Amino acid sequence: MSKIPTSLHEFAAGDESDLQIVVPWTGPVIDPETGGLREPLPESYLVATSVGWPKPGHEEIGAQLNAAILEDLWKRDGLLAATLAISPKSWNAARNLVLWRDKEALDAFLFSEAHLTAARRTKGLMYDWEGTHWIGTSTTQLPTFAEARARLDAVRPPGPSLFHSPD
Repeated sequence: MSKIPTSLHEFAAGDESDLQIVVPWTGPVIDPETGGLREPLPESYLVATSVGWPKPGHEEIGAQLNAAILEDLWKRDGLLAATLAISPKSWNAARNLVLWRDKEALDAFLFSEAHLTAARRTKGLMYDWEGTHWIGTSTTQLPTFAEARARLDAVRPPGPSLFHSPD
């Protein structure tokens, strides 16, 4: 890897040609045999995505926080499906895509103890992080990480990151 990016925009522009799915689509609407949809998605559902670039040396605490978040996520009412991916080439970018029944289900997860505990630690563990959500429009196609990246690009504010620049 080259010099550590100094802004969210630089991290977001990273080469993710090596993006690896670490958790394939999983959840109530996913057929575990095929990895595809069991049936069409509801006409209205929410897609949430985030990406973070973890700092090295925090793998143990990061794994503990992620385990707590995932344990909570899989039990959440309103979860439809989720997938996770990592790009080692792009500063270990950790991406997720999560489908929710509605905004209330997403908010219940975002304000859960497990998620809030991890969020409070994010600035110390990550070079940077961003997320967004939107209303799903296709009932027969799962969103892609390329779509998630484009959605994040469209809503990313100009200017410096809210995180501190790397040393």
